Amino acid sequence: MACVLLIEDDTDLRFSLAGILQHAGHQAFEASDGKRGLALVDEKHPDLVVSDIVMAEMEGISTILALREKHMQLPILAISGNPFYLNNAEQLGANASLLKPFSSETFLETVNCLLRNPVVSETA
Repeated sequence: MACVLLIEDDTDLRFSLAGILQHAGHQAFEASDGKRGLALVDEKHPDLVVSDIVMAEMEGISTILALREKHMQLPILAISGNPFYLNNAEQLGANASLLKPFSSETFLETVNCLLRNPVVSETA
């Protein structure tokens, strides 16, 4: 079982992704923006962070950059509805990215791949 932090401002999507992770045996913690997410990283020490890119309080690119400053080895999965943002996210430190909408199978497969081998970079 892995500990996964979900940083997503869409409550329904965040709840859905948490359910997918929990059903697969993982523990999920949730944050609605990057600022709250960064605080949870220091508190919960997740094995993986999943971060949306476009959020109000602290957007995903800033969150990824802040994570890379303190947690170089922490795998990060960027998610967004805009492929341009995902390309930037990977260039700035995300290990992988998924374009919304994605299936629960694709999400879980990418999460498990990153947990096994965080240096792998897959753009779906």
